[in-house]
Amino acid sequence: MPKVLSGKAIALAINKVSKSLVAEYDLKPKMLLIQVGDDPASSYYVQSIVNTAAKLGCEAELLALVIDCGQEKLLKIIAEANDNPDIHGIMIQKPLPKDIDDSIINISVSPDKDLDALHPVNLGKILMENEVFLPCTPAAVYYTMRYYGIDPKGKHTVILGRSNVVGKPLANILLWKRPFANATVTICHSQTRNLEQICRSADILISAIGKAHFVKADMIREGSVLIDVGINEIISPDGSSSFVGDVDYDACAKKAGSITPVPGGIGRITTSVLYLNLVKANLMARRINKYVDEIIDVNFSEDHNKKHNLMFGRTDE
Repeated sequence: MPKVLSGKAIALAINKVSKSLVAEYDLKPKMLLIQVGDDPASSYYVQSIVNTAAKLGCEAELLALVIDCGQEKLLKIIAEANDNPDIHGIMIQKPLPKDIDDSIINISVSPDKDLDALHPVNLGKILMENEVFLPCTPAAVYYTMRYYGIDPKGKHTVILGRSNVVGKPLANILLWKRPFANATVTICHSQTRNLEQICRSADILISAIGKAHFVKADMIREGSVLIDVGINEIISPDGSSSFVGDVDYDACAKKAGSITPVPGGIGRITTSVLYLNLVKANLMARRINKYVDEIIDVNFSEDHNKKHNLMFGRTDE
């Protein structure tokens, strides 16, 4: 397993699946992407989503709303999108302003167009292991494990953060009775006692708390796997900005067995999963029954074989 768990190859493999399905079935996947306000981390992610659409034969319509647009206006827009057959998926960028109730918004999106899998119906399907859509960021973590052969079976996997977007669904995915799951999961949060001690006991530590460089080297176990979900903006004294993860990368990389970078890690894969969900939604709308997960595993295997052959000077040509 490599020291740095780059997301580039994983994203490309998932994108290859989406692109091939679009071509094979002559799909026209269209997403309505809604952003309320201009949170820097949200804008960073939203721009990557928009930039990816055309490359995969998809369409992403970005609707940017002012931060004080109000809940009723947002609900009306979602209702219209639910009824529009030309829109196959809806994605609402989080976080939302405090005057908008997340749970009401999540329920308002049709489960068949819920690309982030936040509707209670889709969350329930994840719990019962019969999901259609996977939440994008938890899925990115899961696919990272599958691609790099990080099997959490029976291992102590600690998740920092209990949000409905990442922490909770990811815990349920890692508890599945499937390959690259069957983990022993601990979720930590702001009320957790002895946090550093729990982190040091982790074979796999996944941070999704949104605090820059929160995880220090003295909080991790030698040789552990660190998966960093955080994307945090740092403003330098000269006014320039950069994005870093929840993990103090430079310090922790020396001690960890493997680590994901930020940027270039989980965030890059997240965008690919979003479009995979959009393609699935278009297939569902066309009543085409296609088990996509098997295709992903084939692409992962082919990618590994290709790298192995190149390593030893062999090609298929």
